[in-house]
Amino acid sequence: MRDLIKYILKEETEEIDQKVMNFLLRRHKVNEVNIDDRIKFKEVYFKVDDDYYLGISMFDSKKKQIRLIIDMLENNNVIEPIDNFSNENDPYRQKVVRTIKKFLSEIM
Repeated sequence: MRDLIKYILKEETEEIDQKVMNFLLRRHKVNEVNIDDRIKFKEVYFKVDDDYYLGISMFDSKKKQIRLIIDMLENNNVIEPIDNFSNENDPYRQKVVRTIKKFLSEIM
């Protein structure tokens, strides 16, 4: 019971950008290939306007995955342009990155 309350409070206080999350959830396709009995390879594609965008594999680093998704979101005018090399303490940037991380943890 106590764990359930902690989980609910965490979800209530965790701030994500719902517009970004909806965009990602509606357009993603997961390609899963069994290489061996114990090894699975996952790759995520995004279908935007009949075009397939970038393949993010589970072997890519988290930073690369986030950077590729941010570029796709900026190109499709879902988010405002974010400067990756400026201030990492920007609240808008943190919110977008937190949303992308949550999305990736759910599908990978």
